[in-house]
Amino acid sequence: MKKVLTAVLATAFLVAPVAVAQTAAAPTPAPVAAAPALPQGQVNIAVGSLKCKAEKCYGGLGEGIGDALTTALLNTGKFAVYERENTAQLTEEAFLNGGATFQGADVLIFGAITQYEPQASSGGLSFMGVSVGKKSSTIAMDLRIVDAKTRRIIGATQVQGKAEGNNFNVSGLLPVNVGAQSSPQLEAAISQMLNNAAQQLLLKVPASYYKE
Repeated sequence: MKKVLTAVLATAFLVAPVAVAQTAAAPTPAPVAAAPALPQGQVNIAVGSLKCKAEKCYGGLGEGIGDALTTALLNTGKFAVYERENTAQLTEEAFLNGGATFQGADVLIFGAITQYEPQASSGGLSFMGVSVGKKSSTIAMDLRIVDAKTRRIIGATQVQGKAEGNNFNVSGLLPVNVGAQSSPQLEAAISQMLNNAAQQLLLKVPASYYKE
């Protein structure tokens, strides 16, 4: 009986290290996919009209954001941007219905500002209707990418920018005409949205539109 017990224990000690090693081995992490490389060349692009559909929008906001988006696209170095003075009256409806044309650009950008909150309460307390908490500024827009020749929508994206309290960077802000409600906080939110828009358009425009 003792010989049998000794043999069983010896076998257990021989097997145990293997089992422990298999259990302790850390799982191999999945490889992180690298960001796709952008095609060579540039996209010939123009920014058409941007509607202002948010409740607090005012007349010149869409035009100001359109001008700033033009600058943001130009700053990427991947877009050959046509002057907006030639596209200010180029509305999405007129173009897609065949009532307007544009020469030169291969891609047109249309869109709408769907959220605009220049100064909203973010947490904090309210006393007799007056907020004493920190403020936040938020803006968002929908963008559509249109083939200038076929008038077909080839892509779309939604982008947002938000700045809260004093937690934002005022350096590198793009010039945007936001009227009397302008503030460093609001401009930071707009700049963030424009940066997001430029990055999304870089990814959304098909490679076939890049030209050397």
